[in-house]
Amino acid sequence: SAETEGETILEEFLVCRSCGSDAALSNFLLSKVSPKALISQQVTLFGGKEVLVQVLENPLGARFEVVVLKRATCARIGIWNTSYSWFPGYAWKLCLCPRCAAHLGWMFEPVETATKNQIFPSEEGFYVLALDSLIAESDLKSLLIPNYSRRKD
Repeated sequence: SAETEGETILEEFLVCRSCGSDAALSNFLLSKVSPKALISQQVTLFGGKEVLVQVLENPLGARFEVVVLKRATCARIGIWNTSYSWFPGYAWKLCLCPRCAAHLGWMFEPVETATKNQIFPSEEGFYVLALDSLIAESDLKSLLIPNYSRRKD
């Protein structure tokens, strides 16, 4: 294999759709299914990678298309909440972009370790990010118009 032990080949940066700040790396995508998912399916995203995408609904009826990741970048906020968890046995709190405070998704931590001292998820925790809050860096680059000029010839 071309990959040496301990080396991580960076795949795709997922950035905040609001400000472009790094939110996560596609390397850290997980296939962790929520028993409360309305839809759960493999979708080709992020440079041709097969990704588990789930549709989850909150108690107010808002639906979110989400992906699950081992790591993500979230602002330090709030306390863990155990009500209405999409993952039984896990507490959650919001994941906000550290740069612009846009809602990116949620952080999950096992209930027994979800203490006020546990600011971010531990090794047993994970992140659930909403696809409409993210954009893949390669897609962002394709949105930029090369050699664009407002000058009239």
